Amino acid sequence: MMGGYGSGIDVSWLFWLLPVAVTVLLAALAARALSGGARRRGMGSALGQNRNAAAGRSNARRILDQRYAGGELGTQEYRDRLAVLAGPGTEPEEPAVNPRDGDRSDQPVALSLPELKQRAVSLLIAADDAVRSSEQEAGFAQAQFGDVSVAPFVKALADAKSNLSESFKLQQQLEDAIPATEEQQRDSYTEIIRRCESASQALAAQKVSFDSLRELEQNAPRALELLRAGRAEAAVKIADAEHHMAELCVGYSDAAVAPVSDNIAQARERLIFLDTAAQAAQHKLSEADPGAAAVAVRAGEESLHQTNVLVDAIGKVRHDLDSARTNLDRAVADAAQDLAQAKATMAAGQHTDLAGPVAAAEAVLNQVQQQLHSGRIDPIAALQRMEAARQGLDQALSGVRNQQDQARRAGEALQQAIMHAQARISVASDYIAARRGGVGPRARTRLAEAQRVLDTALSIQQTNPGSSLAYAQQAGALASRAAELAQSDVQGFGGLENRGYGGGMFGSRGCGGGLGGAVLGGILIDSILHGGRGDAGRDDDSGGSGSF
Repeated sequence: MMGGYGSGIDVSWLFWLLPVAVTVLLAALAARALSGGARRRGMGSALGQNRNAAAGRSNARRILDQRYAGGELGTQEYRDRLAVLAGPGTEPEEPAVNPRDGDRSDQPVALSLPELKQRAVSLLIAADDAVRSSEQEAGFAQAQFGDVSVAPFVKALADAKSNLSESFKLQQQLEDAIPATEEQQRDSYTEIIRRCESASQALAAQKVSFDSLRELEQNAPRALELLRAGRAEAAVKIADAEHHMAELCVGYSDAAVAPVSDNIAQARERLIFLDTAAQAAQHKLSEADPGAAAVAVRAGEESLHQTNVLVDAIGKVRHDLDSARTNLDRAVADAAQDLAQAKATMAAGQHTDLAGPVAAAEAVLNQVQQQLHSGRIDPIAALQRMEAARQGLDQALSGVRNQQDQARRAGEALQQAIMHAQARISVASDYIAARRGGVGPRARTRLAEAQRVLDTALSIQQTNPGSSLAYAQQAGALASRAAELAQSDVQGFGGLENRGYGGGMFGSRGCGGGLGGAVLGGILIDSILHGGRGDAGRDDDSGGSGSF
């Protein structure tokens, strides 16, 4: 049927469909919004978890870096733990390569410069202690088994000492007032770390076979018997040394005997700890625990060694003071002759430039003579002042004396400087050896540098005596400074406070038994190189206190 509104197609149904379409569209938009929100919440949750995991890894990495800086972890262990932290399938990471160094991977630049310095200093002390302990162990083994049996260990010890000497040399250069860029400092500290790690690793590698050689576990009863015999001999030596110490205090000033003033007390403290260790060893033997007994015997051996070092040091100081006293009398007489010669030359109207050196030498001579008449004196210090004054006079008289006299005086001055340096190095070395638990890196560095400089002086004394004299004088000054720093460290030593020692077989904290002296002596440091039972390579977080 045609008609109506044009084409005749009925579209009125569209008006009924439109509300339905709008409703469906709104429902679809709402569903999409809900789905997107859920996805965003899921993504947000995942991102939060990732951030938390990253924060955890960052914190773990920071702790790992701190332990590496503090010397608790070696470089290889640091890398291994870093690989575990990064997760499986991740390439092992180096301790943060410095981009400025190209392909070099030996600089832990992730550490700040202070952290790098802290690690270097920690390893210096650890390596120095390891070398000192190993030297004593080598001595015991050589006496018991002969040189051939311990030759590999002695070779490793020599290499370790060489690396340690170079490390101390670098540390000394860093402490001197020599300008250095941060990059140069990083290079030096990295080299110290490398050498100290090499020294410690070499000794640790040899120590396994060394401990096997000694077979302390099997020989603990015999070793304990020898330890007690050594203890009886040491007690007699202490009694004799006490008389010598009393004589020193009467004849010489407090400053002269200061390096050994507490040696008798310290030696007795070490013997008390030796008794404690011997009792512990006997107890462990009765419990059929030869391993623990061997550790106790080892601690007792170290205590006996330090007792002898402390007692022998008194004898060395006595010899040095007596020799210096004799040389001082000779130096005073020679200085008086030099002054008479100089004054006669001036009275003849010649070399009026002698007036200044003559006045200076005469003032020192008068001062020393007054000290000699007063009684107690430090002859080493007085002799050093006397020699310095005579050197100034020698230079002024060079135009008056013949070549033979000049050569004689130069030789005398050189030998006196060498003897002084050797005596000062011996005093500082013995002091540190028996108190190494309380002595820091500065004193050790000065001492190592003093020995290196003295070696240089000795090597050129025939070919270049003038330079040799300067080196010998420098070595003496460095050794004296090392002794001063070591004494200062010991005076500020906290003993057992917050050091984690005192448990296990040797009793509880504060119970006596010579434990304080053992800590000061470094006998309980790192459980005698990890307990002396071949477990130096263990992987734990015990902090090295071991069974002590």
